[in-house]
Amino acid sequence: MQSKILLNHFTGEFFYSSFEKILKPKHQSIKILMLGDVLGRGGRKIVKKILPELKKTIPLDFVTINGENLAGGFGITFKIYEEMKQAGVDAFTMGNHWKDKADVHIIRKNHKDLILPQNLNGISDIDKAPTFYLPERNKNLNIINLMGNFAMKEEYKDPFEFLTKEKNNFEDKVKSGSNIVIADIHAEASSEKQAIAWYYDGILAGLIGTHTHTPTSDERLTDKGTAFLTDVGMTGAYDSVIGMDKHRVITKFTNPSIKLPHEVAENELWFCGFLIEICPKLNISIACHRLQCRGIEEENWIVTSISKNLN
Repeated sequence: MQSKILLNHFTGEFFYSSFEKILKPKHQSIKILMLGDVLGRGGRKIVKKILPELKKTIPLDFVTINGENLAGGFGITFKIYEEMKQAGVDAFTMGNHWKDKADVHIIRKNHKDLILPQNLNGISDIDKAPTFYLPERNKNLNIINLMGNFAMKEEYKDPFEFLTKEKNNFEDKVKSGSNIVIADIHAEASSEKQAIAWYYDGILAGLIGTHTHTPTSDERLTDKGTAFLTDVGMTGAYDSVIGMDKHRVITKFTNPSIKLPHEVAENELWFCGFLIEICPKLNISIACHRLQCRGIEEENWIVTSISKNLN
């Protein structure tokens, strides 16, 4: 049995006082918040504003963000990594811009919370099942991060080859009672992201799609307990074309001979996330919430929730 709740345009104050009533009690569910591509200074700004406030209201057990666009849309620097850690981020997934800044190699060398897609070519030391311990829950959290292949500029190893090879391993981890598995699928094609969610149905507690910078509104909670959202959307400036200055992008389309560098937009900031609630006994999801905060000075929240009774 599923119930769906749609809550439109909460003010910030009303949201923080009301949303906790929708959540399962703290000890009944493990709460993981997954954010998509956080883009540039504007994206970082709204994360630093909203995430600490959320953590005061919601007992979040873990927070992930896709960090490939943090530094001006292209890569991540060590300074920005530290900035996001201070804001409350626990782990970073990546995508096609993972190596745009050289600092990524320094971060990877010294910190285990920056995850590279497991199907990158030419990288031999990628952890196939990055593991994070949740001490208050006595659980291990495994994070899958994969690149799609359709319409990407670079070629990556087939994500389904990786998933097929590792499927029994991840399934055993979940069934053991000690592990939760979530995924960030960085892909252009909706079909790839949805197919992966269904292929790992009942193994993944949650999956978000990233990369397109455009949020979808198709959040689902399957009968086997996998919560997924085809694309969680960019956290950044929406007075833009996928986060970049709209006038420059329009010029590129209308006058291709004019070569203009991309410039990150900074107006109309949105915070986009997917909050999943996981049954601590079964390691699958019992509720999920698509969160959007549109605005930073005057917060307007849109929340869609799905919950499920386990019989």
